[in-house]
Amino acid sequence: MLLAAILLLTTLPPLAEDSAVALRAQVVALRASGAEGAPYYQHVARAVSNWRAQAGAELRPVSLALVARVAPTEPAFVARCAKLNNYWCIKSARWTGEVGADAEGHTGFATAADGADAAAGLLRRYYRDYGRRTALAIVRRWAPASCGLPLLGPIARNAKPSPLAPRGIGGTLRARYLARHLPGGARRGGRTALRVQPWSPLARMSGHPARRPAIATRVASRPVTDIAAGLSDKPAAASAPVVRGADDPAALLDRKVPSPDRLVAESALLPMIVSGLSLGDLRAPAPLCGGDEVRIGNYAAAIAKSVRLRSTDDLALFSPDGSPLPNLAAVMRAMSAVELGALHAGPPLIEAAIARLGPVTAATADAAK
Repeated sequence: MLLAAILLLTTLPPLAEDSAVALRAQVVALRASGAEGAPYYQHVARAVSNWRAQAGAELRPVSLALVARVAPTEPAFVARCAKLNNYWCIKSARWTGEVGADAEGHTGFATAADGADAAAGLLRRYYRDYGRRTALAIVRRWAPASCGLPLLGPIARNAKPSPLAPRGIGGTLRARYLARHLPGGARRGGRTALRVQPWSPLARMSGHPARRPAIATRVASRPVTDIAAGLSDKPAAASAPVVRGADDPAALLDRKVPSPDRLVAESALLPMIVSGLSLGDLRAPAPLCGGDEVRIGNYAAAIAKSVRLRSTDDLALFSPDGSPLPNLAAVMRAMSAVELGALHAGPPLIEAAIARLGPVTAATADAAK
């Protein structure tokens, strides 16, 4: 019995090792033969099936790209568009190589090359057909604000009005009430009657026109012994009684209030204070979308900095005939870095996409429109 167990233990390891080698060889053969199938969009994971392999080959820096490729779990630094092979976060529009889209409409491409081709072609359309030649103009349409009011531009002319403030902030019920009333509830202009609350002391005093005697007056009527009394022939001057608001509530009505213009300016400034922006002039209107304006400005500044320009300067991406210029590669790299955060598209991927840009023909121009 012992001899049989020893023989079994000595023969099992070679068999297990041979089986593992054979299994590994089969996996390699299946991958080489393309048995994995074409890339597809995974709805649960919200990613394209081959995004890890594409990220390891096309993203930079190489160290982080390799971690994203071989990590057993999804790294935290991987942006959602990296898992879509869409390093510029382009929205779905029936692009070549499109295999799906996430809930926000970002396209899932079969390969990173398809996403780079779409980004290069879209930038040329923006620059030539839409006339968006500056970084700020490009970003305002590439990554538009999500909290602006409707009907702000030509794109939103046919859009449905938002259920929140369809007539603008100035047309809300609260804004109309503040415009008609002063602090305390009195109407602007005409008679400014005081609005007395039922629980206030003034309400309890209604029907009693005579004022209550001030506490300070009663205290002052009682003489106080002075150690210096009788040393001077002149009578001591009586100190003026101090009337406090608690003793005489009617005195509080004489307080000065800010002008209506300043109150309106301060109420309009409240969104700016909440968003953390500088106060500036109180009479300046508050921005409609302060948070998104800051994001768009930073995005445009990063693009312009890559070619040593300002966000309002012409980026010089294409020539009049549509041929790409040297600034296009730097701008595409900067845009992918903003969209992906820690990662960005590699130079080989961008240069290959620019090289595949065909000349602008009449058919291409009509398709762009």
